[in-house]
Amino acid sequence: MAIFTNTPSWLLGHWPLLVLGIIVTSVLAKRYLALRNIPGPFIASLTRLPRVIAVLGGRPHEWDLKLHRKYGHLVRMGPDLVSVGDPAAINVIYNASDKFQKSPFYVPFMIYDEEGLLPDPLVLSDKTMHTRMKKNAYSAYSMGSMLQLEPLVDAVTARLFKSLDEISGTAGHACDLGQWLRLYVTDVIFAVTFGEDMDFMQKGDPIGMMSMLEYIAGDYVAIVGQIPWLHKFLLGNGLVTSLVVGRNSPDGAVLDLARAQVARFREKVSAQEVSGPCTFVQRLLEQQQKDPSSITDRELITHAFGNITAGADTTAIAMRTIIFNVVKHPDIYHRLCREIRDEAKLSLPVSYADANALRYLDAVIKEALRIHPPNGVMYGRTVPAEGATICGQYIPGGVEVGISPWVVHYDLELFPEPEKFQPERWLADDSSLVARRRRALFAFSAGSHTCLGKNISLMEITKLVASFLVRYDIALDDPGATLAFKCRWFTPQKGLVVTLVGRESQEEVL
Repeated sequence: MAIFTNTPSWLLGHWPLLVLGIIVTSVLAKRYLALRNIPGPFIASLTRLPRVIAVLGGRPHEWDLKLHRKYGHLVRMGPDLVSVGDPAAINVIYNASDKFQKSPFYVPFMIYDEEGLLPDPLVLSDKTMHTRMKKNAYSAYSMGSMLQLEPLVDAVTARLFKSLDEISGTAGHACDLGQWLRLYVTDVIFAVTFGEDMDFMQKGDPIGMMSMLEYIAGDYVAIVGQIPWLHKFLLGNGLVTSLVVGRNSPDGAVLDLARAQVARFREKVSAQEVSGPCTFVQRLLEQQQKDPSSITDRELITHAFGNITAGADTTAIAMRTIIFNVVKHPDIYHRLCREIRDEAKLSLPVSYADANALRYLDAVIKEALRIHPPNGVMYGRTVPAEGATICGQYIPGGVEVGISPWVVHYDLELFPEPEKFQPERWLADDSSLVARRRRALFAFSAGSHTCLGKNISLMEITKLVASFLVRYDIALDDPGATLAFKCRWFTPQKGLVVTLVGRESQEEVL
């Protein structure tokens, strides 16, 4: 009885603890108990460790798909993390209003220079700055501008074919086409950005840029993005970065390379030594000359940096997926060859306009982007303070939500037998169903944060696939081969070893 008699005075004596307890309980209840109706593994309600382990293992897409098949469109992947699997929710989370801002997942992607955070649209949550960055590069990224750069792409393609001819000849010797495609797209992105490339196809990668992008801009960010507070103790710490990777980091050698290339191009413009198509950087420089307030030097360099760090891996992944699946399925291979060679009668150099008009080629590209998205984990967003209703379920503000391309691309209702490569899905008679499938294609994200380089990538992919089938007969060196890949931020594959035989009617290349 003494305890109850003394309770008021005890509370008065310990009121700071009482207030703290009420605040902590309120925060926990709002942030965690409010998700108690979201199904998922029990351990995920306590810790993100299972998700971290899945990403570390390089197979988070399989874990995501397994959980969504078991629990439905909403799955609790962590105490404050919800994975969304309904294609209809893409427009809710990633719409143009930007109410759902970039989540802390993007912290490891953030690059800093002497002025602070580099204004890379990939990581920006500030809507005003993000809008400015999209606006000041819109014309340079437009498909119209990309088409003016086709001669630069064609020149790189000619060098690729020359190298492949030297390796394979007409005897059908095998080559690792997957690696050649990675080098090729790197040369293309440098060519369209700066007007000249660094000849990665012949000289290799002297600064280790490609391995840096794979292991730091791919593996590290995907893993540490699940537990972003760790970043400040790892590569977010300057001392750790210098000890582990030195200057070979996104904010080191690669940013320096972007700066040097822009400076070199600016000098060529001043000396009136620039000829040929108007490149990406040239277009931005001309815009800056007309209206200096529209784009700063730092913003211009950031766009160039974004091109060379994000414009190659994803495109190479898509190209490998297309070529592997086409040659793996003889019926698809012959149908696509018939469309390109016999019906359209394309010849080298293949124009984007001609190739893009081919319905079956378009279906093949879409199906490749669906079956093997170049990005492997969800695009994280933070629910706005007022909360949001997703899939009929209220989610409180501050919770991280997101959609993985792999989950929506394997939706059983939209894509029956999703593991099968079936370009015909995109040519179905049901126009309403095809429209829903198109809206669910999430390879380039969606809304205002759709990948700025989407047009560059699609132009490269469309032209190269058509050009390959004009120039070569292609077969897998091992008909039973499969593509091995790891799934992190990017999903790069290995094992695309093919034999190429030049077609007699196309001996004169480009």
